[in-house]
Amino acid sequence: MDSENQKVVILNGQVKQNAELLFNSYSDYSKDVELILSSSEIGEYRFQDGDFYTALFGLRALLEPEDIVICINGCRLDFVCSNMARQMSRGRVGYIIEIGERGSNRIRTFDNCDDVSKLATVEQQTKYIKKWQDSF
Repeated sequence: MDSENQKVVILNGQVKQNAELLFNSYSDYSKDVELILSSSEIGEYRFQDGDFYTALFGLRALLEPEDIVICINGCRLDFVCSNMARQMSRGRVGYIIEIGERGSNRIRTFDNCDDVSKLATVEQQTKYIKKWQDSF
């Protein structure tokens, strides 16, 4: 198993707090990955899926009822990870998108997003991605 840690900022309610995000990959040949978000204030949340982008959506679905948001690019309304990026980077790289335009601004999924006004719920982001796809 390969593991990597990253410090992140979360919004717990409206309060910014520090947390740690752990990335686990179970094998070079396996598609299984796991994300674990933890801090002394919130405890530990974990989600496993086929790549880090889809695992992030699952983790966010666990956090949203607790009013916890991870302040990273992958939680932005206007962020999407293409199928190719999911295969090549296991979901660690994606694009900023605008309605009617191809995604061309490539950014890292798990880099910090300092502009909290860009953050969205899973449902809001999913609807925006669908709207963007339908704009072509």
